[in-house]
Amino acid sequence: MKSRLPLLLLSVSALTACASVPTPEGPPVSSAADRHRIEVTQTAERIEIPVANGEVALSAEARSTLRTFAGNYLRYGHGALVLSSPSGGANSDSASVLAHETRMALVDSGVSYAAVAGSTYDGSGAEAPIIVSFARFEAQAPECAPLWEQDLAHQSNNQPWASFGCATQANLAALVEDPADLLRPRNMDPRDGDRRDTVMDAYRAGEQTHATRSDDERVTLSNAVN
Repeated sequence: MKSRLPLLLLSVSALTACASVPTPEGPPVSSAADRHRIEVTQTAERIEIPVANGEVALSAEARSTLRTFAGNYLRYGHGALVLSSPSGGANSDSASVLAHETRMALVDSGVSYAAVAGSTYDGSGAEAPIIVSFARFEAQAPECAPLWEQDLAHQSNNQPWASFGCATQANLAALVEDPADLLRPRNMDPRDGDRRDTVMDAYRAGEQTHATRSDDERVTLSNAVN
């Protein structure tokens, strides 16, 4: 009967060879977004409307500034648009009148009346301005390590090099319309119930549920393909 010792030694040698394979250093990186994170911070955007004692109407320059500010709020703003008027100062009466003018100028620029939150602050001792502010978010791009400082041809742990995917993340931080979208998805608009009922009625009746193309549309499509 032949000895099984050589076969046993061969098996042990194979296991030893498998055990000597180096393991990657550190946990694997799931994506470039995890390695090169975009920092999103909340900040405040504000303007000041000067109020002179005895003034009862907004200037054309102030109205222009408010139109631009309202556009920024509609585009980037989150939460209420806070309108703070001074109280206790020599210009308190004028500030009260101009605060109403300011609110109406914002409403005329497309801001909902209910979105403007009024408040007061202590403006004694000076001709304090009306302050209009809202919260917005800013995205800070990650710092990318220079390529000339990295050895792209040799990665012993089989992981991407240090700045892999960093440029894509930096471009995303610069191009995103509203950085709040990087934190959470936007709310969905309500469905079109009337359109859904129309489609379901056609489906139950065995009719087509898609829109009918006219002959002109088909000709235009055919010409575009050709």
